[in-house]
Amino acid sequence: MGRNRLLLGVRLGLVLLLVMAFSVGPNGSAIAESAQCSQGELRAGLCSVPDATGAINDGGVDLSAGYDSGGGGDQSGSANGAGGDAGSDSGSDAESGTGPGTGPGTGPGGQPGAAPTSPSVVVVRDGFTVVCDPGAPCDPNLVVRFSDLVNFKPAEPTQSMEPDGWSVIGLPANFIAAASVHGRSGLLLDFPAEVRFTPVGYRWNFGDGSTLDSPSGGATWADLGQPEFSDTPTSHEFRKSGVHSVSVVVVYSAEYRFAGRDWRGVQGTLPVAGSPISVVIGDARTVLVDRECSRTPAGPGC
Repeated sequence: MGRNRLLLGVRLGLVLLLVMAFSVGPNGSAIAESAQCSQGELRAGLCSVPDATGAINDGGVDLSAGYDSGGGGDQSGSANGAGGDAGSDSGSDAESGTGPGTGPGTGPGGQPGAAPTSPSVVVVRDGFTVVCDPGAPCDPNLVVRFSDLVNFKPAEPTQSMEPDGWSVIGLPANFIAAASVHGRSGLLLDFPAEVRFTPVGYRWNFGDGSTLDSPSGGATWADLGQPEFSDTPTSHEFRKSGVHSVSVVVVYSAEYRFAGRDWRGVQGTLPVAGSPISVVIGDARTVLVDRECSRTPAGPGC
């Protein structure tokens, strides 16, 4: 009688521990709060979704996630009785887990005496011992790490200028860069992952030793309502003739979202260079003429 009461108390305690390890999902199903589960259990909704982290790396944003699989496998015992020879029975059938549908080996996770009662709940029973080599699939201390990493790269910016490909010494040339908020998406551990890039700054190098930082990509003279060769927030005056290579770098901030959760910011910013353009700078000279040259061909400037 005393031994039966002791066994009943142990089993009630285990049930309470199991109840504490699980929470009820939106559809009323039990969802394990522990990250120790297989990919199949993750897909089936029997375990919580692992957390993801984002970091700037290799010209893009790295998203990574991982979780630990439970200790060991079920090769030394399972619900159909497989692997029953791996243990030795020291108790009755009811107490040692050798009743219908179970064998005297280990259950899922390689836990001695474990016998599954549902796809995600394990009840530990007493009565036998399993001997496994360290690191073997049945080793209860064996933990397998599942992880994944995906890199999302932003789109390259484009740039243009006015006039198209040329300018005059001492007159403003207007430069425009095109970049917009855009996203990239993919799968991480078979869950949807998204990264959103937002331009927050523009850096020009005009190839003559001059640079410019701007909060915007600029606009055309027509869009600004200004005449040609007007000064703009993204214009530049060249002082020497020649050919210059003008480049622009767009600075992006980034956010990510994993498995439908809220957006999270990524620390730092990401500079992305666009293709440079070649600009020919010339020297223009003007002179005064005495009326029209057609009337006075020998006049100054004719």
